[in-house]
Amino acid sequence: MSNTNTNLTSTIVADEFLPALQLSLLPLQAMSFMAVADRPLYYGDAVRVPILTARTGGTFAGNWETGDTTTATQSVTIAKPSFASWYIDPTEETPTAERFAAMGRECAYAVGKTVLQAVLAKFVAANIGSTGDTDTKTVTVGNYDSSDLVDQWELIKGKGVQGQISAIHSVSYAAALQKDAAVKDKSASGMNTFSTGEFGSPIAGMRIFYTDAFPTAVTNENTEVIVTGPTTAAIAMGAAGDPTGLENAAGLRQEIIRDPETGLSFTYREWVNTATGFHWGAIAMMYGTAFVQNAATRVISS
Repeated sequence: MSNTNTNLTSTIVADEFLPALQLSLLPLQAMSFMAVADRPLYYGDAVRVPILTARTGGTFAGNWETGDTTTATQSVTIAKPSFASWYIDPTEETPTAERFAAMGRECAYAVGKTVLQAVLAKFVAANIGSTGDTDTKTVTVGNYDSSDLVDQWELIKGKGVQGQISAIHSVSYAAALQKDAAVKDKSASGMNTFSTGEFGSPIAGMRIFYTDAFPTAVTNENTEVIVTGPTTAAIAMGAAGDPTGLENAAGLRQEIIRDPETGLSFTYREWVNTATGFHWGAIAMMYGTAFVQNAATRVISS
């Protein structure tokens, strides 16, 4: 790679920025109602996210085509794009491809973090409930351990939640969980958490995530851990369309970068400000989210 950022080919942009974006979005693996758009999205678009409804059994009465539906859709309205931009001032440093890519990775992570915050903002008392030992459990960070996750398993199963359950932690409560002797003991947990700092296996059947992206709406309620089934929220994501029609403007490079495995995409823009000489880059992503059903609980601090 030579010393000019014009060598950021589409392949390099994908290889450098997609992993950072995916890392920040990792806790969204807890949700199964997700649509990844195969086209650019615009503010105000309505995206239909496939969901599954609960099934009921009954006595056969001679008709195989009775009963409630097994599939439905949730309409999700696309919000304004999440974006982050960066620049290099060539009078202060050489605009190398390596430096430009490093700054872009940070922006990709920041864009994904904004999307994650919008989804987590749905996990508030108004949607989930606030009844103690049904919707919430109060645990101080000093007392939090794997036994509290088992208590959450009981609460969420009491809501009739089926399928994979996940626990999304704040950083401080994830750290408290790492100190749990049962987690540190590989012979008991089967994990290398003490050496890697990561939760490689489920605890009490729950996938463990952590993030520093809890939004204000959640932290204002002292929520530290969100335990959720896969059917709580619907999410739509995709690259940002450009309503200005500047995709082919002179001096502006704009393209959609897509992960061939997951379909996750974002919009990448690159240009040079002819007045300042600054080398600019930007990443944008469209998203929308909606609350579907109460299939979650919360651990709150005292």
